[in-house]
Amino acid sequence: MATDNKTVNAFQKQGKVQTIKGSILTPHYAGLRFVLNVANMAGKVDDPIYKVFNKKWPKIKQEVRGWWATKTGQYKTGAIHDVAVQSDVWAISMLCKNEKQEVDLVGLTKCLKEVCKKALYEKASVHVSTILTDEIPELPEILNQELVSKGVSVSYYQEPGV
Repeated sequence: MATDNKTVNAFQKQGKVQTIKGSILTPHYAGLRFVLNVANMAGKVDDPIYKVFNKKWPKIKQEVRGWWATKTGQYKTGAIHDVAVQSDVWAISMLCKNEKQEVDLVGLTKCLKEVCKKALYEKASVHVSTILTDEIPELPEILNQELVSKGVSVSYYQEPGV
């Protein structure tokens, strides 16, 4: 008996998408929340998103620098690195930029597939600042494809004063 994608997807729970006027530093929803960050192969941490994170979670910047400094075999495009910044908030850095700060969309997609697996396993929601969506215009479409369609809820935050 053959089944088509429409039948299979009809029973799969869809994630929700929400846009919030407020800072990503106070993520909505209860339960575990993943805050997304983008890292680069050069180990630079001077992107605008780090200025926002430094207000409350300087640990994100320190972890990305440490990840770059140790450069284990896992330090390649498409890798993710998570750190707990609060008991119910994890920052997930996605290594998807090259040394020239250019986004590798294949690497980004690979990162988001890993984020999806982790979010489904941990029953977490994903939170993204519009600073990242402005920098990577393809990000919302990839998030819908790789997370929302598979049951992970995604919230976008419009940072005040940015």
